[in-house]
Order: sequence, then structure tokens, then C-alpha cells
Amino acid sequence: MTNIIFVIFAYLCGSIPFSFLIPHYWKGTDIRQVGSGNIGATNVIRALGKPIGILCLVLDSLKTYIPVMLIRYVFMKGSPDMPLWLALAAFAGVIGHDFSVYMKFRGGKGVASTMGVFFAINPVSGLVFLTLGLTLAFMTRIMSVASIAALTVTTICIFFLEDQTAFHLLYIALTLFSILRHRKNVIRLIKGNENKFM
Repeated sequence: MTNIIFVIFAYLCGSIPFSFLIPHYWKGTDIRQVGSGNIGATNVIRALGKPIGILCLVLDSLKTYIPVMLIRYVFMKGSPDMPLWLALAAFAGVIGHDFSVYMKFRGGKGVASTMGVFFAINPVSGLVFLTLGLTLAFMTRIMSVASIAALTVTTICIFFLEDQTAFHLLYIALTLFSILRHRKNVIRLIKGNENKFM
């Protein structure tokens, strides 16, 4: 029962809609009504600029990073079941971002929150994701391309960085889920009219 509480805790933390709250209270902007309408850092960058968008990205990452680190090193430290429950809690955190209980189950596409999970599970994988994602973002100026490519490469890398099957499955699930959330972007990419973020 306690382990289920950890999963719920991670979901509730992941549900905190920083990419809605920061623009709303700082700029008086409802991010749902501008740009793509997506409650995520990329839309904030497009609509309100890099400084506020980067702040949202960092906070959206921390809201999954901190709970996963607490579960791993405080609440379940030394437990043989830790990898499985940690993976479930991490996934729940990203689900919370995408389907926030505080936003009537609306949310973003989970890229920043997934990055927070990557850094918590394996810092090297987080660095791979961040470095590759930024590189591709500045090269292509298309965030969906950068995100999907970085997710895919990072998921391949985790098989060489960790030996826990639960973590392998987590990375696969997060990548597939994010690609599903980006399905409209993929269609626009195929048609050649995907939006550029800067």
C-alpha cells in the first residue's frame, strides 16, 4: 500500500502545471490560449520568450526529478522492489504532466518531465538527452524532431548504462508515450509544415 502512495505522490507532483502557472501569474497570460495551446515549455518559449520558457522547462523537470530521487534514496532506499516501483512512480510523474489533475487532465507532451526522470534514474542518460536535444533543437529549430530523436537515442543508451529491466522498460514506455503525444507534430513533419520554435 505504501508503494502505491509513492506512485500517487509522483503523479501529483508531476501534475503541477508550472508552464501554466508561471505565464499566468508572471505575465497574465493563459498559455492555453496562445500559440499551440500546449501547456509546455516549448509553447511558452514561442509565446513569451526564452527566459520564462527556460524557467518553465527547469521547473517541469524538477517536479519529476525531486520525487523520483526522494523515492530512490529516502523512501525506498535498499528495498529489493525499488527499481520496479521507482519506474512506476517515474512514469506516473510524466503522466501527471501530460494529464494534470489540476488542469482537468490537460497538460504538455512530457519532454521536460521525462528529462527530469532521466537525470534521476541515470545522470549520464540525462546528459545524453539534454546535449543531443539542445544540439538538434538549434540545428533544426524544430523541437519535435529534437525531442523524438533525443528520446530514442537515450533509450538505446540506457541498455548500456543500467542493468535493471524495469529501467529499460521505463525508457521505452516514456519514448513511445512521448512519440504518441507528438503524433500531430509527426504528421506536420511529414507534410513539411511543422512549426519552428525559434
